[in-house]
Amino acid sequence: MKTVTWLAMAIAGLMLLSGSALAQPPAADADDDQAVEETTVQSSILGDAIGEPVIDEIVITGSRIRRDAYSDSLPLTVITNEQALLSGLDNVSEILQGSALASGVQIDNTFTGFVVSGGPGASTFGLRNLDAGRTLVLLNGRRFTAAGTRGQVSNVDLSSIPFIAVQRIEVLKDGASSVYGADAVAGVVNIITRRRFDDFIVEVDWQDDADYGAVSMLWGQTFDRGYIDFALETSKFGPVKRFEREFSTCSERQLTNGELHPSLFAPTAGRCFGSINGYADVYGIARTPISLIPDNSGNLFGLGIPWRQATYGPDGGRIVETGFRDDRNWVDEDLLPQRELVQLYSDGLLDLDLGDVLGAASATYEFYFSRREDVFGGVHRQFFPFVHPNNPTNPFGVVGGVARPIVMSYDMLDPDTHVENDVTALNLGFDGDRGDFSWDVNVGYSWSRGGWSYDSWLKDKVARSLSSGVAPDGSLQCVFDPLQMYYASGSGFEDAVLSRILSEGLDPSCVPLDLFNARAIRGGVDRSAADYISEIQHLETDYDLLTATFNLEGRLFDMPAGEARGVLGLEWRSRELDDRPSMASVNDNQWGFTGAGRTQGDDRVSEVYGEVELPLLGGRPWVEELTLNTSYRWTDYSSYGDDTTWRALLNYAPNTTFRLRASLGTSFRAPAIYELFLANQTGFASASIDPCNNYRDPASDIDSGSERFKNCARLEEQGVIPPGYAATSSVNVITGGNLDLKAETSKSKTVGLVVTPDLADYIPVLGVDLSLAFDYYDIDLNNSISRLGAGTVLSRCYSSANFTAPECALIGDRTQSGDLSFVNSSFVNVAVEGSRGFDISLRTDREFGFGDLSFDVLATRVLGYEYGLTGDSDPFQYIGHHAYPKWRGEADLRFDWRDYTLTWSMDYVGSTDEEPVYELFSDRSVTNLHKADGTLYHTLSARFVDPNGRFVLVAGIINLLDDEPPRVGWAAWGPSATAPVNFNIPIGAGYDYLGRRLFASVSYSFTGP
Repeated sequence: MKTVTWLAMAIAGLMLLSGSALAQPPAADADDDQAVEETTVQSSILGDAIGEPVIDEIVITGSRIRRDAYSDSLPLTVITNEQALLSGLDNVSEILQGSALASGVQIDNTFTGFVVSGGPGASTFGLRNLDAGRTLVLLNGRRFTAAGTRGQVSNVDLSSIPFIAVQRIEVLKDGASSVYGADAVAGVVNIITRRRFDDFIVEVDWQDDADYGAVSMLWGQTFDRGYIDFALETSKFGPVKRFEREFSTCSERQLTNGELHPSLFAPTAGRCFGSINGYADVYGIARTPISLIPDNSGNLFGLGIPWRQATYGPDGGRIVETGFRDDRNWVDEDLLPQRELVQLYSDGLLDLDLGDVLGAASATYEFYFSRREDVFGGVHRQFFPFVHPNNPTNPFGVVGGVARPIVMSYDMLDPDTHVENDVTALNLGFDGDRGDFSWDVNVGYSWSRGGWSYDSWLKDKVARSLSSGVAPDGSLQCVFDPLQMYYASGSGFEDAVLSRILSEGLDPSCVPLDLFNARAIRGGVDRSAADYISEIQHLETDYDLLTATFNLEGRLFDMPAGEARGVLGLEWRSRELDDRPSMASVNDNQWGFTGAGRTQGDDRVSEVYGEVELPLLGGRPWVEELTLNTSYRWTDYSSYGDDTTWRALLNYAPNTTFRLRASLGTSFRAPAIYELFLANQTGFASASIDPCNNYRDPASDIDSGSERFKNCARLEEQGVIPPGYAATSSVNVITGGNLDLKAETSKSKTVGLVVTPDLADYIPVLGVDLSLAFDYYDIDLNNSISRLGAGTVLSRCYSSANFTAPECALIGDRTQSGDLSFVNSSFVNVAVEGSRGFDISLRTDREFGFGDLSFDVLATRVLGYEYGLTGDSDPFQYIGHHAYPKWRGEADLRFDWRDYTLTWSMDYVGSTDEEPVYELFSDRSVTNLHKADGTLYHTLSARFVDPNGRFVLVAGIINLLDDEPPRVGWAAWGPSATAPVNFNIPIGAGYDYLGRRLFASVSYSFTGP
C-alpha cells in the first residue's frame, strides 16, 4: 500500500474520533489533560490489578527538574506495557525496533551470520537514523551496562531487560548530552519499571509459531516504611529454519521483469543462486596420459571427480552451470536463531530519619540479572585447501599440477555457534528532601560476562594432514614435507604457518586427510581426520561499568510567573572492556575464519552539570506560558580530554490550545573503548569485490566512460594489473581501533507545534478530544566515528576521478599479480553526517454511553541522512535506500466496553529503492530487482479483565494478512549500499519474518486489587 494511501487512512480514522493507545504515564494527575502529546498511558495489563500510586512530583525524561505533572515541553513518546501486550509484543527490543521511531538499520535477531556490534544475538536501538551508539539507554533514569561478545561491545543489549518489570518506556526524541552526558546525541530511551505495590501475579505468554513461550512472576509488598518488589521471567524462542519460510528457501538473482538472472553460462531455471557442491579445481597444465577434459556427465575421464561443477551438452556444446545452492544448508541453516532467557529484577525502599541536618530520607536498591543463551544454526562451510602434486591423494599427479578440492563440511565441522551472556547490575542510593531542595546519591555497578564458542579448522593441522605419503603397508600416512605443507597452509603459501610448523617439528598425532575420494566430495571424511584438523574455540568478553552520581534540585527563587528551579550535579563513570579470543584466533591459525587479537581498554569520565528552568511569563493574554530551560555540562574523559555541551529549550503557549516548543543544543561523544583499542581483526572478502575484476569483459556491463573503467585502465597502462585482469585471491580486510580518533561533536535543533483544542467547547455534539503534535529535527555531526565496509571503500575510491576520493587512502598497494593486498576497514572520523526529518502524532478519543473509542497515529518522515568521509566529498544520501525508508508509521484503533478491549494495530514500513544494477552475463536490458515496496502489517487483539481484576486474558493475531517481507534481487556487486541483505531480504529494516501467527497472554493476580 502506498504511503499516501496509508496516511489518508490514518487521518480519516482520526477524524472518526479516537484516543490514545500508547498512553500517558500513570504518574500524571488524572485530571491533567495536558498529557504527553503522543500517548495517554492507561493501566497496564497487570496494572489493572496492581494499581499505581499517585506520585506528588515526577521527573520526566529529558530534564532533571521535578514537576507536579507531565508537560508538552519536550518531544516525548511513551509506550506502555499494556499497549505492547495488546499488539502481541512482550520484549523491549521488539517494542522499540518495531515502532515508527526506529529508523535506519536496527541490530536484531535477523543478523544471523553477520559481524555486528555487541556480537551475535545482541539487540540495540538507534533514533534518527543514527546507530545505537548515539542513543542513550537508561533504566529508571540511570545508565545500564553495555553487553555482548567479541571486541565491539559498547551498547545496551535490550534483551537483557525483563519485560514483566517494565511499566513504560519513555523515548525522548531530542539530543540531551547536557542533561545525561555522552551518547545522548539523537535521544534517550528511559525504561521505567513497576514499583511499590502489594500483589503476586503470574503471567504466561504464547505464540503458535517459532516455539515461543514465556512464564513470568511478579511479587510486591509494601510496609510502613517502604516496599520491596521482585520479578522473574523465563522464555524460549525458535529456532526458525530457512526451509520453514518460502521466501528464505534460497537466494535468487531476480530481475525487474520477474525472471531470474541467467547465472554465468545458462539460465538457472528458477534454481537458487550460489555454488556449493563438491568438485576439484586443477591448477597447472594437463598432459597425457591423463586427460582433464570432462565427459558428458561432467566427470574427469578416468578419475570420476566432478570438475568445476559443470556439464557439457551431449554434443560438446555449451557449459551449463549446475553449481547452485546446496539443499542441506536449506534444511540446517537458521532464519532466526534459538534463544533462551532467564531474567530477574528486584527493587526496594526503606524510609530513614537522618536527623535535623539531612531530614527525611530513603535508602533504595535495584538489582537486575539476565542470562541469554543463543544457538545459531550456521551454514555448512566450503573447504578448499591447495593439495600439492606430491600428495598421493591428488589424482592429477605431477602432470596435472596443484589441485584444489572444493568440498562441503557436512561431517567435518559443526556449523552452530553458541553464545551465552550474563548481565548483572546493582544500584544503591539515598535520597531525601530538606526545605525547598531534594537530593539523591547513587552508586551503581553493572557488568556483562559473555562467552562465544564455535568449531573451526586449524591452519597448521590442515597443512600437516595434507602432507601425506604412502606407508609400507600401502595406507596413507602423514609425512613431514615442508613443500606440501607450504602449499596447504591456510589459504595457501602462508609463511607464518609453515614457520610455526617447522619450529614445532613432527606431530605424532597427525591424521592424514584425503579430500579426493567420493565421500569427501560429498562432504564427509573419516572422523579421526575431522577431529584432528578442528577444534572448539572459546571467546570471553567482559564489560564493566561503575557509576557514582549526586544531584541537588530545588527552588532557586520566585518569579512573577512561578518558581525558578535548578539542578546541580556531579557524575563519575568508569568503563572497562576485556575481550579475550582463543589462541588460535590471536595467532591467526583458523582456516577460513577471521583472526583477532585481545581487545583491552578502560576509560574514566568526570562530569559537572547544571540545569535551570525559568518561567518568564504566564497567565497573560496571548502568553499563557513562556518558559526557558537551559542546561550545561562539563565532561572530562581520561582517554580524550574535556569538552562542554549545552542546550536551550523555549516553550511558548499563547493559550491552552497551542504550544510552540524549540530547542538548540550540542552533544559530545568520546570514542568508545573498542573504537580506540580494538585489536586488529583480519578477515577476507571475495575477490569479486575488486572493481577491476574482469572490467574489460563485455559481459560485465561496465561503462567504458565511467570513472571506474578509466581508473582500472590507468592501472593496466601502468602495469599494475595485467591485461585481461581477473582477480584470483580474496581481499584481506583489516578492522581495528584507532587511537588518533577525535571525539564526535554535534549540534541539534528541534521545532515543534502541539495543538490540544477543547472541541467539547467549540463543537459539543462531537464529544471528541483531539491532540496533534508536529516536531521537526535537524542533527549535524562533526568528526562522527564510523567504519566503512571494504566494498564501500573500494566503490567510492574507484568511482572517483583519478583516485581522488579520500577512501583511496584506506586501500593497500596491489601485489605483483595485480590483486588487492588489503583494505583498511578500521574506525575513522567522518566529516559529514547529518539527519533531518519530522514526526507527526495525532490522537483522538470519544466516550460513548456504551464504551470508549480511541485512535492513535505516529508517523515519521525522514527528509535526509547524509554521510561523507571529508568535507570536500559529496555525501552519500541514505534515505530511500534499504532500511532507510522515507516514511514509517503506526496506528492503533481501540474500543473499550465494560471488561473488554478490542484493538486493531497497524505498522507501516515505507518503500525503498537501490540504484539499478545491470547484471553480469545478461544479454537483456533488464536490471536487478532493486525496489522494496511499502509494507503494512495488521494485528488484531482482544482483552478480557474479570470484574474482580484478578484474571486477564489477551489474545490476537499478528500479521493478519500474512504479509511476507519484500524480496530484492542479489546484484553483482552486492544487493544494497546501506543495509545487509540475507535470503533476498534487507535485514534490520523492520520487516516481519514470521508471518501470521496467534498469540495469547494470560495473567492471574493471587491477591487482587
